[in-house]
Amino acid sequence: MPNPRIHRIHKAGIRVLKAISASIRIQILNMLQEKGFMSYSELMNSLKLDSTRDAGRFAYHLKSLLKADLIEPDVETRKYRLTDLGRHIIKVTDGIEDRTYKRRKMLVRTSRFSMEEFDRNKITQSLVTEANVPTDLAQKVARETEKRLQQFKTKYLTAPLIREIVNSILLEKHYEDYRHSLTRLGLPVHEVSRLIETSRQNVEAIQKTAGNAVMEEYTLLNILPREISDAYLSGSLYLNNLATWILKPNEVIHGLPYFLRYHKPKTLEAALNLTTNIIRNIANETIGYQSLENFNTYLAPFSRGLPPNRIRELLRLFIKNLNQNIHEPTTLTLELSGENDHAEETHRLTLHLLEVLDKENESYPLRNPRIIVKIKHQSPEISEVDSLFYKIHELASKTVLIHFANLCSEDQSNATYTASGLRLKDDWLQDQELDIQRTGNLGVVVLNLPRISFESKGSEERFLELLDNQLRMASKALEIKFRAIKRRMEQDHLSYLGQRANGDQYFRLENASRAITSIGLAEAVEGIMVGQGYETADYGKAFVLTERILRNISAYVKKQSKKPQIRLSSAVIPNKIASYRLAKLDVEKYGWGVVRAHGDKNSPYYVDINRVSLNEKERLQLEERIHQLTNGGHLTLIRPLDQQVSAEALQTQTKQVVAGGIRFFAYDTSALYCNNCKSTFSGVQLKCPNCASTNILPVTFC
Repeated sequence: MPNPRIHRIHKAGIRVLKAISASIRIQILNMLQEKGFMSYSELMNSLKLDSTRDAGRFAYHLKSLLKADLIEPDVETRKYRLTDLGRHIIKVTDGIEDRTYKRRKMLVRTSRFSMEEFDRNKITQSLVTEANVPTDLAQKVARETEKRLQQFKTKYLTAPLIREIVNSILLEKHYEDYRHSLTRLGLPVHEVSRLIETSRQNVEAIQKTAGNAVMEEYTLLNILPREISDAYLSGSLYLNNLATWILKPNEVIHGLPYFLRYHKPKTLEAALNLTTNIIRNIANETIGYQSLENFNTYLAPFSRGLPPNRIRELLRLFIKNLNQNIHEPTTLTLELSGENDHAEETHRLTLHLLEVLDKENESYPLRNPRIIVKIKHQSPEISEVDSLFYKIHELASKTVLIHFANLCSEDQSNATYTASGLRLKDDWLQDQELDIQRTGNLGVVVLNLPRISFESKGSEERFLELLDNQLRMASKALEIKFRAIKRRMEQDHLSYLGQRANGDQYFRLENASRAITSIGLAEAVEGIMVGQGYETADYGKAFVLTERILRNISAYVKKQSKKPQIRLSSAVIPNKIASYRLAKLDVEKYGWGVVRAHGDKNSPYYVDINRVSLNEKERLQLEERIHQLTNGGHLTLIRPLDQQVSAEALQTQTKQVVAGGIRFFAYDTSALYCNNCKSTFSGVQLKCPNCASTNILPVTFC
């Protein structure tokens, strides 16, 4: 007597085989596999059946599939869908088709540089793994991809080609999010060829450019929200150093006592070597300036008892090492007050440092390190400090290295600057060490203010509304960077910054500032004024508009900074790349008739740093107000009153600037270097005053 269970299975199997014996029923199963859910009428329309003439025949086929448990109705949607058995049958029929009809053998050149036979299961696996595509959908796309590839007559396929077909199918089926995740990163072959063949960069820079392109694309596609990526690509805002946005912080202000305490150097040579190693190691983990706060006071004790020649030689080697590595930009901050336990050694070390800088600058213009001089008294009263002050201005008349930090006012006390113009003060945790040392700047987002002025069409209210939207995106981008850098430190990818001594991590990431800065403030103000019918020379209106814009940014920053771990700040600092990129995109979008950019049609740019002479009182007042309203940083270039710059003249001008409200400045002096006799001289000249050669190199601030 036959087993009843086996008999039931046998009958069910026959029922399934009968159900798939008709081609129209196989088509129904494939359509449901493709679409997921389909109604009675949708199925008929897809099969191109007449709703009146073919209704009975279609109902018969549908009933056969229902009886065989290959499809089932969905109660909520009142549509049909495949059952698990139905999906399994599709796989079986595909396998039978593969075995019955020998497909053309297709070879694939893989990304692993090997030749393999095509296997659509690898497409399915890739879709599931890389883009989290549901398995059923991944299988559908893989089958469709195979069908299309079979139509090609190429000798072999490539992985990028297969990916292109997969992406096009996903787009056709409106699965853009999945396609987004599958995007391949990198430069087109033509761009790589052009980079190699026509670039004037060295091979390391070429490789870095190609790598940066991959990281920029990855960050735009996979890290940043679409809104922010679109704003960056269109030129509404600029993310400084996008390639390293999720990899490195922007700038670091070192705490030398941390290293001196734990490494315990015994000599000035050992201390300077330690400092060089710090800069060299952390250069791989940061983007911009590394600042050595109070460099002279911390290293002064190590110079005690050394002869002047030895001090100068050690400092010369230190400066030479820094100047040879311009990709490791460094700031040395000098304290001149003489109010420390090693005042005599500090004065002597500072004097020798200035002598070394002067001597080295004669042989070739120095570009690194930059020197920041802290001014804490409007009129130096101590003769020793005054002599240093003169020596500093003597150097400033010959080189672009010197910056001045005006710390005379109460709200500037305990502030510090980096050479880029970024500013930190003890106003975050109200602790000078925690707020300034062993921290720095996380990142910088640049707002395109002229773009906002074009779109606001002279309306101040509309301008501020659009500005708030840009500020929101900038803040979000910086928050994303903070989380990414925090993750890098947890992964020990920033091992030097993340090093610990007695449980104390070196770099205080949570205390790092996040700067929102802007390009084209002057052009934006002019644009609004013109839109409202004002003359661009109306400084009164310009002053009011500038203040209103900066106050709005400052208010947003202050509100956001009330949240934990968000040290957001507003700044107006130089950014040459952003000034050219944003102006170029604006010219392409709006045309020269609208854009108030500088330069020519090939190289338009917005003003990224203001140059002001002391006889321009209205502009000076505007600069002073800009500095007061930008707590995150600012920098003004002061044009000397005379072309022939002397130390005495510059020193007098510095006292005038310090008496005003400009907080951080440098002199817009032009140095010239003669390639013939290897000498450096100041002023504006057409040939070398020493050898009359015209083979001279201008060295300007920016």
